Amino acid sequence: MVKDNLLIITSGKKYIDIDAYASMIAYRSLLRNLGFNAFAISNSVLNESIPNFIKNLDYSLDNINCTSNCKYIVLDVSNPDFFDLMVKEEKIEEIIDHHVGYEDYWKEKNVKTEISFIGSVCTIIFERFQKANRTDLLNTDLCKLLIAGILDNTLNLKSSVTTNRDIEAYEKLLKIGNINDDYIREYFEACYLDVENNLEDMLVNDIKVEKVSCFLPDVIGQLIVLDINIILENLVRIRKVFEIHSDWILNVIALNERKSYIFYSNKNVKDNFLKIFRCLDNDIYLEMNRCFLRKEIIKIAREKEARDGDD
Repeated sequence: MVKDNLLIITSGKKYIDIDAYASMIAYRSLLRNLGFNAFAISNSVLNESIPNFIKNLDYSLDNINCTSNCKYIVLDVSNPDFFDLMVKEEKIEEIIDHHVGYEDYWKEKNVKTEISFIGSVCTIIFERFQKANRTDLLNTDLCKLLIAGILDNTLNLKSSVTTNRDIEAYEKLLKIGNINDDYIREYFEACYLDVENNLEDMLVNDIKVEKVSCFLPDVIGQLIVLDINIILENLVRIRKVFEIHSDWILNVIALNERKSYIFYSNKNVKDNFLKIFRCLDNDIYLEMNRCFLRKEIIKIAREKEARDGDD
């Protein structure tokens, strides 16, 4: 990377979650310390995983205009269809992501990547601080940001996508930032305690529209809630949000029950989903045996489709 260039750290084009938000801000701090003219910019909506107390920390995104001389580092997304619209593909310096599937695409274009199927991009960014021997830059607020990204994207380290790398990063960040376990409760309650009053916005801001597998519809929503009852009490509102789409699923992760509940548009969508997952069918929804993140569901569906194609 050329230090004189304006280096823009960014992410997805529709919305960004705490993993993208925190990793962009933290990586900006590291790169600036290393002498790069780095800025963290997004034109996207900040979703519910970034509560007000996180926004009120001493760090925030930058507000500058990009120029023709800008270079880009893209975090938490590697599918070019979903990059922030400011990104020019020929100007990308690096891609750092935990959603697999586009490694060969970027290899052919000779773009530097680090794409690992782990819990959180924040884990990778923390490891960058370690590799640069600059963990001393991680004050309490930066540690809180990175910890929140890891907690959210691993469901409090309980999701199957959680790796030893995520756990090690989380434990070291707690120690470096002198942060206790109360922060876990504070973070999740701030995000998901008031779901009912923000339900429509939360849904709209976290719907993924992409053809990913013959077993899944193109429209996949995700909500994280403390208790599944809040969803069951508001099904009419939920279905109204999805009514512009013919086929869809909604993955509801209930933290208290430690399970995913799949709501769906019609029987055909349900039957296709049941071809890849064993679930308890309750007519209104499918009850899974544990929490599944959307990216995990997509990965499993893609792998099933690839195996079927090889038969």
